[in-house]
This record gives sequence, C-alpha cells and structure tokens, in this order.
Amino acid sequence: MDNVLFVVNMQELYAGKNRNKEKYSFDADTLTQNINKRISEYQPEEVFYIKSIGKGLFKGSMPKPESRDADFARDIKVVSKNIYEKNKADCFSNDALADLMRARNVKEIEFVGVDTGTDIGTSAYTATEDLDIKVVYNELCMVVMSPEKAAKYRDKLRKTRVTFKHDWNEIK
Repeated sequence: MDNVLFVVNMQELYAGKNRNKEKYSFDADTLTQNINKRISEYQPEEVFYIKSIGKGLFKGSMPKPESRDADFARDIKVVSKNIYEKNKADCFSNDALADLMRARNVKEIEFVGVDTGTDIGTSAYTATEDLDIKVVYNELCMVVMSPEKAAKYRDKLRKTRVTFKHDWNEIK
C-alpha cells in the first residue's frame, strides 16, 4: 500500500447537518461531495478515517465518546473499517496509526476534512518529518477553521515534502 487517504474530523459536530453553523460556517454539502469523490478514487483499504474524541479533563471542544456529535456526518462515505480516534491535534498521537503506516510502508498520505485548528497541519508535519511520508494537502477537500494557525503551518509545511493541491486538474 503506497498511497492512502486520511479523512479527518468528518463528524456530526463539525460537518453534520445539525452542527453549530455560526461556529462551523462553511458549505458542508460541497465539502462532503468533494471528499466522497476522493474516497471513491481509492481502494477501501486505502481510506482511513480519523475522529476527534474528547477524553479526560481537558477535552476542549472535541465530541464526547459515543455521542451523536462523535458520529460520522450522515452523508460521508464510510468504505472501510480503518477508523482511528485521536484526542490531540496530531493524528499520529494515536501510536497504533503511526505504527500501521510504518508497517504498511506507506509512501504518501492525502489529507482531507475539517481542520479545527491545527489538526491537519500538525499531522502533515509529523508524517513528513517523523515518519518520512510524503503528504498531499488537498485544499479542495478541506475546510480550515483557524486560518491564522493554518497559515503558520502552511509556511512550515512548504519547507517539507508536502504538495498543496488547489485545483482538480492537479489531483491524480
């Protein structure tokens, strides 16, 4: 398995029909359609879903485990059982996920989904710097909730093995 897709935070709290639309004010339908298009271009075993789950005293605004907010947004395609939870910004704070990427010798990760602050930026940085994996930062299938934080990470990521995709013609 060389290339994989990480679908990040496509949960009811962030992208569902009943989300707080003042806080998460983006076109969730278009985002979901774009992500579903990318999902359909991968084999099911190549698609990984990353869910934010609040645990412990400092769970912030992450959804509680087993809550409706933690469920996948209704219209997102779930094609595999590759579902991993995180309780920190970095997807690879879940050691099992990092270990699996190493064991499967993954060469490239394409990130899509909702970046609630620095989720995708920190994960992309860890993938390139700590795991030696090339990253595709697909902005056509991504919403960033904190543009200032994301801009700082973009500057940092430009110095690594990250490819930014802004146009459907750039997507393989």
